[in-house]
Amino acid sequence: MQDLSFDDLVERARADDRVVGLFLGGSRGKGANIRPDSDYDVRLVVTAPVPELDGPRGRHVDVGVMTLDRFRGDYPKWDRYTLTRAEAIIDKTGEIQRVIDGKGRLSEEETKSIPPLALDAYMNSLYRGLKRPAGIGGRLNEAEAASHLLTLLFALEGRVRPFHDYLEWELEHHPLGGWDDLLALLQGHQRPLFRRVETHVRAHGLGDVVDSWEPDVAFMRGDT
Repeated sequence: MQDLSFDDLVERARADDRVVGLFLGGSRGKGANIRPDSDYDVRLVVTAPVPELDGPRGRHVDVGVMTLDRFRGDYPKWDRYTLTRAEAIIDKTGEIQRVIDGKGRLSEEETKSIPPLALDAYMNSLYRGLKRPAGIGGRLNEAEAASHLLTLLFALEGRVRPFHDYLEWELEHHPLGGWDDLLALLQGHQRPLFRRVETHVRAHGLGDVVDSWEPDVAFMRGDT
């Protein structure tokens, strides 16, 4: 692909019948953390290959291409936060924004199924990290615990967990209910954080998951 400005790319995409949708990811897609040198992370949704609009990664206008069928169906789970609050710049059928809105939040089924699994994974990593806190293993368990916890807390609100580098922005602009101090807690000791988490998840009907970790819950709280 020849080097195109973002405006030129949009104009060519509008005129190309193979392109049915275009939206932005990254900082420009979120309107967050934009710098003067921020690139344009362009996502094209197409019905047929568009090699003249595609190109290698790393350009200032960085284009990713996805077929309409994949966009509708098997959209990559790791990239779903890109769709959160994204707005289609080109939507020739009216379907693109509907898919963005649907995949940018958790479904009702996901909002039910993800929290118990994420809570169990969080407690597993927390327990392992507290049992053997020294060394790389302890640090990795602590990092995994934080990752699972974020998945849990966002899922309880039907939200996709943000990318790590957007966490501060997300919490500032779209806070989690009752967690104004989450960033400070994540950087502090794990047991006070767990005590907060336990109260929170029990209020959301997940006490059975916590209780499945008996007799070690008191240890995780710091009661023993």
